[in-house]
Amino acid sequence: MPKDVSESAMAQVPPFANFDPETAAILGAAYDEALARLLDRPDLVRELVAKHLVALATRGERNIHKLCDEALIAEGF
Repeated sequence: MPKDVSESAMAQVPPFANFDPETAAILGAAYDEALARLLDRPDLVRELVAKHLVALATRGERNIHKLCDEALIAEGF
């Protein structure tokens, strides 16, 4: 998936805009990593992963790999 598409999908998750630029970049990187692992999953799955990433970041997680892993595990991957 082209980078601009994944960034726009992640940016559509409402609380995403509430993060500082550094955290937004971390979330974007974690989302890109998750998409690479998901391959061709439906948009709904991608949206749910994005929402989990935001929830984890809201609780303070900033490790890209941990964000990715925990969001994917929460969705059963």
